[in-house]
Amino acid sequence: MRFNDNAFGGDLGEGPPEELARSTGFLLSWVAARAGEQYEEVLAEIGLKALHLGVLTQLQSGPLVQSRLSERLSVFKPVMVTLVNELEAMGLAERRPHPRDRRAVEVHLLPAGVRKIRDAEQVSERISGEFFGPLTPEERQTLHALLAKLAGGAATGSRKEP
Repeated sequence: MRFNDNAFGGDLGEGPPEELARSTGFLLSWVAARAGEQYEEVLAEIGLKALHLGVLTQLQSGPLVQSRLSERLSVFKPVMVTLVNELEAMGLAERRPHPRDRRAVEVHLLPAGVRKIRDAEQVSERISGEFFGPLTPEERQTLHALLAKLAGGAATGSRKEP
C-alpha cells in the first residue's frame, strides 16, 4: 500500500491537473511529495524516519558534535536533540562527552546503527526501483545529476532565472 493523499489534497497517482503540469516548480513539488511519502513509508517498515537515517549516515565516518549534525542536515538544534534521543532509545547511536571540549557532546554510531543503515539501503533501493521505474537508466542518471546541480546551487545561494 502506498500513501496517495498528500498536502495537495489528492491522489498523486493521477498526476497533477493539466494546467498546473505546465509549471516546472509545481511538477517538482508534486513529484517530491509523492516520493517523500513513499520513502517515509518504506523507512517506517524498518522503524526509521528519513532524518534518523540522515543522522546515522552522517555518523558513518566518525562521531560528530551534535550541533554539527544540526548544521549538516539543516535541522534546528531542538529537533536534533529529539532525533538523537530517539536514536539512543533504539540503540542505534549514543551521546558521549567530547574528549577535549567539556561543553560539547559527540554522537557516536553504534553497531546496530550500522546494521540499520544497511537495512535502509535495501528498502531504499527497492522503492527507488519502483518509483523511478518509468525512467531509463540514462534518464535516472540525468535526473540525479540535474537535482544535484540544483541542490548545489541552492546550497551556495546562487540563483538563476528559469
